[in-house]
Amino acid sequence: MVRTYSKRLLSPYVGVMQVAESGRTSAVSLDGENWAIRHTLADDQDTRRTSLGHDPTSNVLPVASIKQGQLKTYALHPLLDPAEVARAIEELFAAVSAASVPFDAGDHYEYWLLDAGDDSPLALLQSSANAQQMHGSSPRPGWTALPAAQLEITDPDPPEQIGYLPPVNYRLEQFVSERAGINPRAAWFDRTATTGEFPPCLLREDWGQAEPRRLCDLYIRRLAPRLLMMQGLTREVRYRLEQAAREYALDVERFYPLYPEVIDESLINAARVEARMRRANEA
Repeated sequence: MVRTYSKRLLSPYVGVMQVAESGRTSAVSLDGENWAIRHTLADDQDTRRTSLGHDPTSNVLPVASIKQGQLKTYALHPLLDPAEVARAIEELFAAVSAASVPFDAGDHYEYWLLDAGDDSPLALLQSSANAQQMHGSSPRPGWTALPAAQLEITDPDPPEQIGYLPPVNYRLEQFVSERAGINPRAAWFDRTATTGEFPPCLLREDWGQAEPRRLCDLYIRRLAPRLLMMQGLTREVRYRLEQAAREYALDVERFYPLYPEVIDESLINAARVEARMRRANEA
């Protein structure tokens, strides 16, 4: 049986990944069209005796890919059972070929950096679809912004300063670090069983000082086309993000296939039309 779900890519947040799983074999996609199929080796003595066993992440081996609807299989590692992997590949290929994306969110287990002032969730660091992750090793308690090289943010009103001024991304990162305190802490939450206030855009927006509040707003507005890929947003928050995303037409067109819902169709369609016109003019 194939299990399908979507999972946020953290940290930093860059978007949402689509996942289809059949046993230890999984197909993952960043766009819902092209898929990488990989197999996770069993954690047994034979595996641990190989060089692969020293690093759990290296136990995930590529076995096939799907591009433009075409399946391409790879030569298999000697530790893999060809018949088992072939069955899983065929099952996953059939499943994702017939599936409609985006899949429902499955990463309900969330690891949050905590506010030093009141221990409330400050910034999302990690998420998982596996409850066991909450009892395993966790990332360090520190939030990272998407690098400026990947998310360029124009600061329309930079503070007066002589010399170099870091990009918005890194200035905000520093403010978040200060808010987390000298000895930052983080905690796991099961969102299916936890009530309370969690920042819908993955980062607290209620800053007492004007400058971090301004930087946070700039960052979230620029990240809006990616944030719209998330599920569970209220209509109010989604509409706010759609308005912000309209300024970044190319990103909207890129991520639109994975938007689970659109509040203002005319707004988003206008951005997509603009993106196509811009690409046509550049051709």
